[in-house]
Amino acid sequence: MKGCGAPDVPSFSALRKKQMELAREVHIETKQHVSPQSNVFYANLPSETLKLDFANPLVRPHIQVYPEVGCPVSEFYHGEKWQHVKDDELDLNQLMWADWVNAPHKHFYIKELAELRDGRLIIPLKWLVERDVGESFDGHLVAYNSTTGEFEISDKDVVRVKATELSANYLDLKARGCSFRFPEYASEWTREMPHPVRKIAKDRPTFTLRLMCWSDDVSGNKTKQFNAHHNIYVENINLPHQKLQQEYFVRFCSTSQHASSSEQMEAVFNDTGEDRWHSAYDCHLEQEILFRIIVHVLPADNPQQSEHCSHIGSKGNFSCRRCKAGGTSEVRESNEGYKAMFSPDGTPRTHAGTVKEIQDQLYAAGLGIQDTIEEMQTLTGVKDKLAQYWIDIVIARARALQAVHLSNPITKDERLKDSKLTGEDRKRVKNEIKENIQRECHAWLVKQPPDRYCALPEDSPLRNVTRPGDHFNVLFSRPRTLCPHCDTPCEILHTFSLGGKKYVWHKTTSEWDAKKDEVYAIRLRTSSVDGLLLSPVRSDYILRYKNALVGKHFKILQQVGAFHLHGGICPDLVVDLWKASGELGAMLWYHSISDMEQYLADLEILIANLLDIWAVIDPNRILTKSKLHVLSHLLQDIRRFGPAVLYSTEIFECWNAVFRFCSILSNHQAPSRDIAVTLAGMERFKHQVSGGWWCNTDGQYVRAGENVRTFLHSNPALQRRLGWVDPEHLVAGTVKLESQAKQAPSTWVNAMEFIQVAPPCNLPSLNGQDCEDQRLWYHCRYIVSQSKDICKPGSWVFFQENTEPVVVAGRILKILASANGRDPIVVIEPFDISSERDVFLNMPVLTRHDSNVSLVLPKDILFLFNAQHDCRMTSCSPTGKQHVVQEKTTTARTETIIAHTTAERFLLNMHAIHNAALIRSTLPRYLTKPIPYLQDRHGKHCELAAVLRKTGPVKCAQTVAKAAETRARNKQAKLTKSSNPNPEQPTAASSLGSTDGNVPQIFLQVPISRHDTTSTPPMQNLDTRTSGAGLGRCRWNVAKLSLYPICCAEELAPIVSSSSTSSFSARALPHSNLVVRLYMDLIAVVLVLYFLLVERYRHRHLIVNLGILALHVRIGWKGDCGSVGIQENGRLSAAFDGRIMRGQLTFKNDPPATLRGPLHFCLLQLSGVSMYNTGSVVIGMHIRTSGLSLAH
Repeated sequence: MKGCGAPDVPSFSALRKKQMELAREVHIETKQHVSPQSNVFYANLPSETLKLDFANPLVRPHIQVYPEVGCPVSEFYHGEKWQHVKDDELDLNQLMWADWVNAPHKHFYIKELAELRDGRLIIPLKWLVERDVGESFDGHLVAYNSTTGEFEISDKDVVRVKATELSANYLDLKARGCSFRFPEYASEWTREMPHPVRKIAKDRPTFTLRLMCWSDDVSGNKTKQFNAHHNIYVENINLPHQKLQQEYFVRFCSTSQHASSSEQMEAVFNDTGEDRWHSAYDCHLEQEILFRIIVHVLPADNPQQSEHCSHIGSKGNFSCRRCKAGGTSEVRESNEGYKAMFSPDGTPRTHAGTVKEIQDQLYAAGLGIQDTIEEMQTLTGVKDKLAQYWIDIVIARARALQAVHLSNPITKDERLKDSKLTGEDRKRVKNEIKENIQRECHAWLVKQPPDRYCALPEDSPLRNVTRPGDHFNVLFSRPRTLCPHCDTPCEILHTFSLGGKKYVWHKTTSEWDAKKDEVYAIRLRTSSVDGLLLSPVRSDYILRYKNALVGKHFKILQQVGAFHLHGGICPDLVVDLWKASGELGAMLWYHSISDMEQYLADLEILIANLLDIWAVIDPNRILTKSKLHVLSHLLQDIRRFGPAVLYSTEIFECWNAVFRFCSILSNHQAPSRDIAVTLAGMERFKHQVSGGWWCNTDGQYVRAGENVRTFLHSNPALQRRLGWVDPEHLVAGTVKLESQAKQAPSTWVNAMEFIQVAPPCNLPSLNGQDCEDQRLWYHCRYIVSQSKDICKPGSWVFFQENTEPVVVAGRILKILASANGRDPIVVIEPFDISSERDVFLNMPVLTRHDSNVSLVLPKDILFLFNAQHDCRMTSCSPTGKQHVVQEKTTTARTETIIAHTTAERFLLNMHAIHNAALIRSTLPRYLTKPIPYLQDRHGKHCELAAVLRKTGPVKCAQTVAKAAETRARNKQAKLTKSSNPNPEQPTAASSLGSTDGNVPQIFLQVPISRHDTTSTPPMQNLDTRTSGAGLGRCRWNVAKLSLYPICCAEELAPIVSSSSTSSFSARALPHSNLVVRLYMDLIAVVLVLYFLLVERYRHRHLIVNLGILALHVRIGWKGDCGSVGIQENGRLSAAFDGRIMRGQLTFKNDPPATLRGPLHFCLLQLSGVSMYNTGSVVIGMHIRTSGLSLAH
């Protein structure tokens, strides 16, 4: 700025100083947190950011603290969780009401006696907003019993009263000298008046905010290299959905590369809760208030929601985090088990059940058996990420204690040292010791982490049990306000778009060849996107990268993909799958639900259709793709929370771009702190430029000057960067003129060109004059419908005729207006809607039966919709051409498109997301009612389960065989690579003059294993060498040394090895100090090569003579017993019977204790066609003693 000559530019240090001063005053503190796993991260607490909503004049008017009833369901505060609370959970909703319009502003609390204007006494229980009535409350009327002198609830039924009917609160009644006594049988809270929060509030208003908390792993890089961060963002869902879909209202909470989201959630929960109150300034009430935050819902993708629920994940036998559907293959393939996968009505997972299972796993870890824990997790589907951390520690601790008390000869229990203690008695003592160790481990565990344990009150019951937050998922610490299983709703972006729709796309395109890809691309690029709010379809990209599409591509395919599947491009069942997913997708993106029961009934049929068609195509699909089953739970979620778009995570995924910029520009030394501080500064700046209030160092509430406050409203660039969208710029019924070059002012006759229609006579400006005036008409670019849609010439709209209130569908021909856009008129081609649906796509058909047009006023344009030309019925062909646009320039290149015929037959797009609810409310029910795909679902499911019971084991065996084949192929490839690491160097075969290079390789197998582990020290190394020729290192690449175990001499079979390395170095193997060295003379190598390269062509079997192959074995033992060498202490004898060479090694003197008896070995002659095909010969060597078996 100084370089540009701007005056009064502050220095950079002055700017930073002012920023720090403002940050201190606004006070969004970034705090350090340490998780139970000792991971450090920083967080901006929700209370610090949500308090700004009350002080922000752009946000405060939109905060709704009361649930709304009697209206279409479109917000969180319309859902059942907010509206229908249990009697023991009334304190979780808004506690206080006051008439802020009329003074005095008395505070009325629930569960407090109050007086109505007519003198009746009442106890409010719940505040709400009723449609067409306003703020109201439900409560119990109270009457005085003069006989007993007590106040009694006169009617158990709840009555609804308008809130403004309240005249005196409990404090007013007490001030009159009234005393109130209730019977003993009355509720406990009747004896706790006034409400306990009054004492905390100290005459300040109190409010309850609800929180939507999102978390996921996000890359901190913009490049392909994944830089994992675990992030948590929050939103204030007391705001309407229209606001929550703006990035302005997303609040950053925390991020960490080390602490998981489960660990970071503890910071959120410590700052929220029904008893955690925070102070803020309310710019609407102009006073200080108190508010609390309650976590309401946890949207995320499915793996993250499984973590929230302490669930094992989608790959487990019990793959659903919501219910216990699933089990072993036998259970899932049974009739009842298979049927349960299509329904949400299975046994639900509960808060208490999951907590008990986690605590049982933590206790069972004290046995030190990992398999026990894994079995418990498999059988229940419960696996907590934080608990697993402690389970691993406890298992290791238990094993160490068991080694001390059970195994160590010095420190083991005295009872076990008694040699007379045997059999069942010894087993009973060992079990008793293990149980004591288990209790000791659990007692140690409950005291972890030590600092948190010490912070608990001495009389707290939590000191004796494992605790949420410390030992397992903190989300299970608030059973009254949050149930992770119920409050992790089905998220439609990841479950439907990137789940069900992605499966449909893959199923379709995986069976296509290049020709079908090209045909579909041509059809797809000709799709009409007007009325869909989509950019032009890039069909070439979609088909070229069909296996790497993202959410926006699946939204395109969801809405227009089904129209181009005609002509045998895919099977009929796949077309049915597209129709089912398209109809379901349109209804999932409803923003408002007028009739909840009808909507859920329709949605249940559509979800059932999708799952049933998948089952017919592939009965195993619903067992392997858990997202399909999760879709069935969407019915419960919509009833509980509202429309599915409310908890779609698209806005959070968009906000990740903001986080990435902060990550890239962070110091990369303390990214969690640096990012949190940066985003706290952004919140401060956003609050101040929005005109928000804050408390300065003098204790006064102030805000920025007028010029700063108006800067945001006058600067669209700043609005975009802060994510603020002002929807008020579109006014229904207004038009926008074309540019002057395209306005083409002309008289009515000339403007209408070849259309013969009289000019309108009902325009307001005519005032009864002759409508045949000679005014000039100007062409308009668009008109704004009553639903705030931008409608252009060529758009399809629903409109009302001027003469009668019948809703008609039509296509806009022209939009005309007089000078300055006055008196706009819309020329529309009306279309008839057929009474029967199209047989192929099940959609309403639009046809044009005459050439008349309608002149419609702007107020009669209702809303926009999408229609596609029925190319299947009108036989449109790919004969058209259009020029390709590159860099906003029309090039000479052309691409093929569909040339539509002149037949005026269109299909009303029922797969469209935009205005889906308006379309269905406008059309007759018989055109929109879902049709069940299967009439007998139960019978069909039983039939498919029977098929699975037959094909399941076969497929399982095929999968195992295929996996084994893949492993063998990989091993062979690895062997080939290791045998000739440098392909430029000639192999031994080529150096010896072989013509085919098919040189068998000799592998000397020295099997090593321990049967007795109590008397031998652990092995230090295993060294393999050869004399002279360096055979063990394969310098000639002719013979190799491969050491691996085999079972026994009798089971030793011809083995063609496919896994070996070109060089053997010393390696550590457990449980032996045995050092084995194999020596082979150089002459033996030469003679063996001679037999391999020459004699194999003369004899079918390879003959190896012991006199030719001189084998020397030296076995040395390192330990207290000294060293024994075979050359000085042993005798080697062998015999060859034509196929098997057997030998025996005996000792002259007494051998070590570990080598009792003779040492036996055998060498097998291997041959055969398959052996030569692989180019490998294996000579197996088995060494066996009575005390130590060198066998596998």
